[in-house]
Amino acid sequence: MLVSFSIQNYRSFADRQTISMSASVGARRKERISFASGNSLAPFLLRSACLFGPNSAGKSNFVDALKFFRSFVISSAKDMQEGESIDVKPFKLDRKWKEEPSEFEAVFITDGSLYQYGFAVDENRVWGEWLFSRPNEKDARTRVLFQREYDSEINAYHWYVGKVHVKGEKELWKKSTRDNALFVSTAIQLKSAAFKEVFDWIQRSLHVVTSPDRLSPSFTIHQILNNDEKESVLNFLQAVDIGVKSVEINEKEFPIEDLYQRGMISGKLPAEVRKSIKQGKVYETKFIRQGKNGELVGFNIGEESDGSRVLFSLASPWLDVIRNGYTLIIDELHNSLHPLALKFLVNLFHDSSYNTKNAQLVFTSHETSVITKGFMHQDQVWFIEKADAGYSLLFPLSDYKVRDVSAFQKAYLDGRFGAVPKISGLVDGK
Repeated sequence: MLVSFSIQNYRSFADRQTISMSASVGARRKERISFASGNSLAPFLLRSACLFGPNSAGKSNFVDALKFFRSFVISSAKDMQEGESIDVKPFKLDRKWKEEPSEFEAVFITDGSLYQYGFAVDENRVWGEWLFSRPNEKDARTRVLFQREYDSEINAYHWYVGKVHVKGEKELWKKSTRDNALFVSTAIQLKSAAFKEVFDWIQRSLHVVTSPDRLSPSFTIHQILNNDEKESVLNFLQAVDIGVKSVEINEKEFPIEDLYQRGMISGKLPAEVRKSIKQGKVYETKFIRQGKNGELVGFNIGEESDGSRVLFSLASPWLDVIRNGYTLIIDELHNSLHPLALKFLVNLFHDSSYNTKNAQLVFTSHETSVITKGFMHQDQVWFIEKADAGYSLLFPLSDYKVRDVSAFQKAYLDGRFGAVPKISGLVDGK
């Protein structure tokens, strides 16, 4: 369960910006909006949150920051070599920030314990890394599990690793941690159990999708073929009322000879490559619709609308996130979707009888129609706008005195909350 995420000095973000999923007293009264977390430090959390803002305000950069955070934790120890640069992008419009490391921090709850984990990096090294925890036990105090900070004057790290609450080969983990790798990632590679809960939540429970348009249908296809998911996917599609009666998936051999005939492959491929390609499979997906006279007609997925293809690609990942209680971050969720389809997707997270494991959704959008009376609470609405100096600012609707979000759409487009495009008129083509 995500409690908060903070960014500093990354892409369009300069000063530290934080999004919080903690629910206020008003939101706690609405079961559709929030749920009990099981930890007294953040007793109630939101089921969803939406970030609004104009193009180039920083919405995608926010999602990208979460993607970087997750991928660096997972891969820094196993996929990088000594001396390899870290692909981090600081804020470039101020010389001060170009010389500083970028910081990322997530606060989350897993198995009842609250963790605060973060790190600071530039392209050359990890400058700092820290992990604190607070178990949900009576009289429990916040525990410092470890801290690591680079001292440029002595060209070495200062370390603190808890003796009581961190068990295992601590000295080996420290010595094995490269300058360009995280301590948590390295310890996990060395079979540490001390940070397994933290690593597992970031790897398994935190899911980041940069755009639904870029999501492959392969996971949905796999679930239909291998996990008897056809009925669930069909119910998902029919709930959005796109007129699909059934879905058919046919497995075929990879058409290597066709590719030669079409000129998509030229020259002679090595025998081993040809053999491996021939062993591959491709899948033909068809939507079955009912014709005028009642006959069933198959349409290749390539003939379907962008919205139908997006919904099919989203179907199994969406259901998987909710069934397992994961946290999903997704950029531009409204892309290619009708407003009612967008509300349907969000409402699956709001339905406590369906979302029984308290999955969470954080999405960016331009589509303000998702904010209607009774559908979302002001705690769930966040804005991103870009200041004149070029840096992104993140702030909640709850900063404003708003009785109800039902009038949000007009007020937002009128510029009451900022975070709207500044559009200048064109005069005489200038």
